[in-house]
Amino acid sequence: MKILQIIWHIVGIACSAMILPSFVTSITEAILRLQPQRMVIFFIYPLMSASPAAKISNTQAIITAGMGYLMYIIAFIYVFWLIRKIMGWHKKAKQLDQQSN
Repeated sequence: MKILQIIWHIVGIACSAMILPSFVTSITEAILRLQPQRMVIFFIYPLMSASPAAKISNTQAIITAGMGYLMYIIAFIYVFWLIRKIMGWHKKAKQLDQQSN
């Protein structure tokens, strides 16, 4: 079970490190430049990256796009899970702080 947790953290951190910077950049550019199409481009990027693979094989294009969207899903699930975990630690620390006072 411990090895699965380690693998989950490695995969989650890797996906988050690849996805979240471009997500933040897309949001910032969409808001500051008043170009909402930047958000659309972010969400269709796995399909756009699969188009060169489609020239070789349709199956390979589907796998490439699927892996791209899977990375998006893993990154967002991992971030939400991590935020909930940190909030739990913060709540526990506040309770211990109140008990010690």
